[in-house]
Formats: sequence, C-alpha cells, structure tokens
Amino acid sequence: MRTALCAILLGMALPAAALPAPGVSSTSEELRDLRGYDTAGDPEAALRHVDEVLARAARSPRADPIDLLYAQAVRARALSSLDRTEEALALFRQVDAGLAARQAPVTAERASLLLHIGSELGALGKLDEAQGYTRRALDLAERTGGRQSPEYAEALYGLALLDYQRGAQGAAIPKIAEALAIARAHALATGENLDGPADYGISLSALQLNVADADSAVVTARAAAAWAEAHLPENHRVRVATAQQLGAILSEAGLYAQAIPILRATLEKRRAILPANDPKLAMSLHALAYALDNAGMRAEAGPLYDKAVAIFEANPDRLQANGLATMIGQQARVAQWEGDDVRALALREKALAAARRYSSSAEDQTVLTAELNLASALFDAGREGDAAPLLEHARAGFITGMAPTNKRRITAVGLAARIDARHGRNAQALAALGEALAPLRARLLDRATARTDVLAMATESRAAFMQLARIAARAGADPQAFDALQMANLGDLQGAFSSLAALQDDYGPQAREAIRTYLTLAAQGRQLHRSLDQALIAGDSARTRDLEAQAANSDARLRDADSRLARLVPGYQALTAVTPARLADAQARLRRGQGLLLVGSDETGLVTQLVTHDTVVSGEAAVSGRHLVQLQQRLRASVENGLLDNGNAGFDRQAAFELYRLIFPDPLRKTLRSVRELEILAPGSLSTVPFAALVTRTPEGADTDPQALRGTRWLALDFATSVMISAEPLPHRPAGAGQPLTFAGIGAPLLGPPARLAMRSAPRLKAGDTGIDALAQLGSLPDAAEELRSMASHFGGQSQLLVGPEATETAVKAAPLEQARVIAFATHGLVGGALRGVVEPGLVMTPPKVATPLDDGLLTASEVAQLRLDADWVILSACDTSAGDSENAPTYSGLARAFVSAGARALLLSHWPVRDDVAGRLTLRTLEGARSGLSHAEALRRAQVAILRGKDVPGGAHPATWAPFVLVGD
Repeated sequence: MRTALCAILLGMALPAAALPAPGVSSTSEELRDLRGYDTAGDPEAALRHVDEVLARAARSPRADPIDLLYAQAVRARALSSLDRTEEALALFRQVDAGLAARQAPVTAERASLLLHIGSELGALGKLDEAQGYTRRALDLAERTGGRQSPEYAEALYGLALLDYQRGAQGAAIPKIAEALAIARAHALATGENLDGPADYGISLSALQLNVADADSAVVTARAAAAWAEAHLPENHRVRVATAQQLGAILSEAGLYAQAIPILRATLEKRRAILPANDPKLAMSLHALAYALDNAGMRAEAGPLYDKAVAIFEANPDRLQANGLATMIGQQARVAQWEGDDVRALALREKALAAARRYSSSAEDQTVLTAELNLASALFDAGREGDAAPLLEHARAGFITGMAPTNKRRITAVGLAARIDARHGRNAQALAALGEALAPLRARLLDRATARTDVLAMATESRAAFMQLARIAARAGADPQAFDALQMANLGDLQGAFSSLAALQDDYGPQAREAIRTYLTLAAQGRQLHRSLDQALIAGDSARTRDLEAQAANSDARLRDADSRLARLVPGYQALTAVTPARLADAQARLRRGQGLLLVGSDETGLVTQLVTHDTVVSGEAAVSGRHLVQLQQRLRASVENGLLDNGNAGFDRQAAFELYRLIFPDPLRKTLRSVRELEILAPGSLSTVPFAALVTRTPEGADTDPQALRGTRWLALDFATSVMISAEPLPHRPAGAGQPLTFAGIGAPLLGPPARLAMRSAPRLKAGDTGIDALAQLGSLPDAAEELRSMASHFGGQSQLLVGPEATETAVKAAPLEQARVIAFATHGLVGGALRGVVEPGLVMTPPKVATPLDDGLLTASEVAQLRLDADWVILSACDTSAGDSENAPTYSGLARAFVSAGARALLLSHWPVRDDVAGRLTLRTLEGARSGLSHAEALRRAQVAILRGKDVPGGAHPATWAPFVLVGD
C-alpha cells in the first residue's frame, strides 16, 4: 500500500482552470476560449472537444497562429491527464518551439507551458532536464503574475514533485504547503482553478504520511476532500481522486473503519466513469481490499484483490508495476486465511516471479519480501530444503539492509526460529527471536514513541510476538510466553483515542499548544529515527553517532511533551498507557479458585495460557482465520435471531462448543477444574465472544428446544467470568463502606423509530457518517426510560435522571455524576465501527439541532474520561456494541478505560441490545449480589443463571436473553 501512496504525487496532474465549456462562436473566439479549459475533469471529452475546435480552425484562414499553438497546449494537457506522457511531451515541446519562433509575448500561460514540459519530463524520470524547465517556469510566473498567482503556485508544486522524486521529502513539504495556501486564496477570490487546492492538499497529505506524520496527513487529506466536495462536480476526476486518496491515507494511518466507506463510494464512481480494465480502477479495488483485509474482513477483500491483480496483469500501470508482487502476496495471505494452503503456495511462487520480473535488482526489497514469504509457505508445506536458500538470501538482505525494528527483518528471524524449533532447538529459537524482538518491544513501550505509531507497529508485530509466544510455551518459558501474549494484544490493550490533531479544538489554549508541540516533536522524531536507521544500514559510523545523540535528545523532549499532555488532556494517560504485567505479579494477586486466561490469535490458530496462583499451563489450537471468524459469526447470528424472536429461535450450540474447545484446548481444561472465577484477556473480535454462553460439553437435543437449552452445560454454570483491558489489575479504589447506593440514570435518547437491531437499520451510520442526522436514524429505545426509572426506585437517596430530551451531552457533562455510586446508561454504544471522523468508541445521546464542539450527539471515550466519577458501578445497558463480524473487530477497551479513568470501579457492558424486560433484572440482581458480599463476577453469574433457569421470562433459556452483559473489573 505504501507503493500506492508514493504514486499519489507522481500521478497528480498539474491543476488547470475550471471554466465552463465554450459555446458555439467564431473560430477565433473558440480558440481563445480554450485557454484555461478544464481538461482534468473528463479528459476524454476534453480531447474530443479540442480536436473538434482544431479541425474547424484548420479550415479557417483567419485563425490566429498564437491561439492555435495554445490550443495545441490544451490538447497536450488532455493527453497528459490520460497518461499519454510521450505524446503530451512531444506536443508541449512543439508548442514551446512555435511560440519562441514567433516571438510570442511572455505571459503567465508561457510559464504554465514550461511547467507542463517539466512535469512530463519528471514523469519520465528525466529529473535534471525537468528541474531546468520548472525553475524557468517559476521565474517567469513570478515576473508575470507575482508570488500570489496560481501560476507561481503551480511552479512551486512542480518543484516539490521533483524534490519528492529525488527523495527530498523534507524540501517538498513546505513548497506544497505554500502552493496550497496560494491556490486556496486565489480560488476563493476568483472562483477559478478550483481543483488546485484539492490536488495540492492531497499531495501534501501523501507527503506527510510518507514522512510518518500520520496525524497531520489525515487532517490535511480531510480538508482536501472537503474542498473538493464543496467546489467540484461529483464525478470530476480530481474530486474522485481526492476521495480515493483520502481513503488510502486513512487506511495507511490504520483508520480502516473510516477508510472503508469512502473507498467503497469511490470505487462505485470509478466503475461508472472508467473502462473495466483501467489501472486506476484496479487501484480503487486494491485500496478497498487492503482496508477490508486489515479490518479483518478478508472474505470480502479476497475477490477485490483478485480483480485488481487481473487488471494489472493485463494492463500494468507504469507507476504500479512493482506493486504487483505485493498484491499477489496479499492474495496469498487471503488464501492462507481461508485454509487453502495449496493455492497460497502457488500464489507465493507467482508473487516472487512478478517481483523478479519488475525489479531491477535481486536485492530489491520487493524481491526479498517475496522470497521470505515463499520460504515460509514452503516450510509449512514440509519443503524445508526448498525454503532454505530463499530464507538465507532474504535474511541476509534484511539484516544488512534494514533497521533492527523492521518487520521483515524480524519475520526472517522468526522463520529461522521456527525451523530451529521444529528440529527441537527450542532454547536456541527462543533466544534468537527474543533478541530480535527486544528493540521493537522497547520501542513499543517507550513513551517517546508517538501513540499513533505504537498502534501501527503493534498491528504489524502481532504475528512475530505470537510466534514468540508459541516457541516460549513449547519451551516451558512461561514468563516469556505471558509477556509475548500481552505484546501480541498490545493494539487492543492500547485502547482507542482520537487523533490528537483532530482533537485540538476540544480543549483550552494550553492543551491545544501542548498537542501541537507533541505532534511537531513526534514528526521530527520519526524523521530522525528513519535517518538513524539509514545510517546504521549504510555503516556510516560518524553519522550514526551524531544521529543517535539527536534521536536521544528528541526522545527526551517527546517524553516531556507526553507528560505535559497527560496533565492537560484528561484521560490521555489512561487511554494510551499500557505496561505488560509480570507473570509473578499476576500469580501473586490471584486467590485460590481464580484464573487468568490470555488468548492470542494469528493466521495459523490460537495460543492460550491459563494462569492460577500456583500453576501456568499453555495450549495451542490450529484453526484458519476464516473458520474462527465464521464460528463467531454463527454465534452472533444466533444472538440476533434470538433478539428478533424474543428468545424463541434456536442457538448454535455446536459453534459455541467448538469455539470453547479451541479457546480451552486439552491441557487447559484439566487445570480449569480448580478454577471458579476466570478473568479473560482476548484480542479483537474474540473479546466480544459471550464467554458465559460457550458450551463445555457436547450439546444434546434440539437447539430450538427451551428445555434442551436449559439442560446445556454453559460455561456460566461453572465459571464466573470477567474480561480485562490489561493483564494489570484496574486501579483499586475502595468503595465507601455503608454508604447508600445513590443512582444516576442516563438514556432513552430521542432518536428514530424503534428497531431491535438498530445498527442494521441505520444506513448512514453504517456507511460511516456520525453526524447528528445520521445518529438520529438510530432506532429509539421505547422502554429505556421506564427501565431507568425502575432502577432508580430501588436506590435510596435522591436519584439523578437524564432521559429523553434531557439525555444530551451538554447535560451529562454538567451533571454532578460524582455523587452517584451507580450510573446506568440505557442507550446505544458505538465501539469503533464505521465512524467517519471519529476513531474512538462513544455513547449516543439525544442529538442537538446544531452540532457544536461541546455537543455533537456522541459522548466519546475521550469525553467520558473528562467526567468526574466516584462510581462503584457503571452499567451500559441496551448498547449495540459488539462488532464481531471480523477477526480484527474493535473492542470496548477504549470505552472501558475511559470510565475507569473517570473514576469507575467496575463496569457492566453489553455485547448486544439487552431486552427491556430483562435489563433491570440482570443489573439489579448483580448489584444486590455484590452488595451482599459476592464478588462482582459471581454476582453477575448468579443473575444470569437465574434468568436461564427461571421460567417466568419468555425465551429466558436463550443466551440472547441472559448473556448480554460482560463484567470489566471487580
């Protein structure tokens, strides 16, 4: 995907004025009207129109020669927009020579012509010649139009493109930023050149991302897309390209849920306006597939990869040919995820062939990556002899050509460790892989690493830490396995926190300045570390020493900036700080009968570790990623059917039983006999599995029979479960002994017509729009207000109730919630799904008529963290929070962390909408049980079993009725 982003700058046409199509007039007027004609919006139509005008002019003896030459320049621009570079360059040169021969006046148009020649030369890699033309264009633009003219902006942009092609991104960024400012001012003042700000903005964002400044890149790309939407026609080429690149940048920044709806819409537009074999269509297909793939929706990504590869193989794009091997490699990953190892191996071989065909050297990173991936597939197929030479070459290339924290270098060491482990050399394998991962682990845990970088690095390194966990478990190195499983889950443990750049306006001046300082230092630090890596690779010891000193100073300054943010931005520290627990400390805090379960997953299966006070046991389960997701989807479908049919539909107990056996393999099930309470730390969508509803024995009877459901051996019958947001225990805040349980109830927001599965009936929200109108589409909760009033009646003292029109963000933020010992939210929860513009979970409130920074209808995690609470319990009831449709589904950890940071001691969160007639029973019985001395987990378990076994609740035997809540904390 990085290859695709690098092509953004090279693929952008230089902006041209967007003027209306000329009307029928005299030939001279037609020729003059062509100047500034928009060839970018629909270059095919523009080319036809220019040719028609030129044909008429050829028959007119009165046509002005200068006008004819500039008309030919317009034709060349259209050819350039169609990527017919050689033709465009030849025609531009002819026009330039003709104008010189006729001693045409020096104008801004002449500067633009020189610039276009430089652009085409740059696209052909003739950078020195291109530099000369572009410098001439800049000087001429300054003489004729001044430094605020659009021609001057174009020339600056052209120089920036050449800087980029030479690898000088740092020099390119300020030039494009200046060009963008000029272009926006000119377009706003004149209404001309309206595509310029969009072109410049998306190029600037691409460069910012290229230098690892993801926060700034996303903000810049959003601004460019907003400009294009406001000023360009819907199917304008630049508007479509801007939306496409915004989606790609969001995807590269790891914001897949936000990228997906944008990329879907762009793909449909390109399908409507481009030929079926156009490489730009392939790029849209691939970009969407990449986002879906990394969001865990590989079943949908696979066919899109296939179509993109087919187009590129038939019609390779000059900018993307080297990316073909990467795309085929992604096809292979999908095949492996599907469990089709034969096809995966064949695709790995095909990817290597493509890499060797399009790369200039056997040491090219694309070739080395393809060799490494093929070596891994051959090893899995038992062909170690064929894998060895490929691994040896790739490993040598990565060790000499990559920094110690590089993913490919670590992957190569990991494959060598797997080979050692297969031959029984576990200690050697463990030492080698542990040593290779040590620098990466240190970087991930260092507060000098920007938080956005941590999330991206954690995602990339998950497989390597899973491999370490496997080898450590097999070698009996329990502490290392315990640590590795936490590191593999670091992306989930990290929690969700909005882009700091996007949050700047939500805080006061001191916090805004702290955020700006942090982002600036983070960007500078990334550049320094990149330069240091390059110096290490090059073996330049003097430069390495100098850069090490600079990097150390930069890291220290960033840690200081991070500490200042923690003081000024509520919840920042709690939402982003994770330190892996030590196994010895975890065992020391566990009492007899308590167990701690860590689960890790990758493309080959699961690794689990069960920890008790005096025992540690690990196990593995081989399962394809696709089958694991399918099991979870089957459970989710059973729950949804149960909700729609009030518990009368069947429940897929076989899927629940198979999932139980995968998560609890044989070695763990023996140790489980001594456990009554189980804390669980699981990644991604596995954290949204209703563990209480797993089946521990082969089910009997019909899935639709309530009696058979009551006779099923559910996990909840034997274990009280809770989930963790970290292997470290939550901060201990002693409850006020003997104090009355005062209550605050918030919810029943004014939304749309009631709908049981609200997210399924809110199309704009599903498409990624969280504006107030989209939130208002969510189904209302007709019984939620009564549920809150009923709960309030069970508590002594004065209760606080914010329901219906009073359940607003403004009211919640102003309420004295610190007085409530129990706080219940009866509303919808959005856990990081397709949220355009929001990357953190939140709770839906009554939307205001007009959105403001204080109240936009969504109480996000960072806003929750700013509340002042002193609550024994926070209950999130009737929330539509489970996202278990993919292996990388977002978790509730960010929302839970926010409430803990604000002062909550324990939380009850729902995996799915809670039945209105059950929510009160479950929550009140849980609270009463805890008040009587039971642990929180045991109190919840007994409340669930009471609903399951009682016959006074219709459909009570179905897990959709009794198992919606999960406990966080105790």
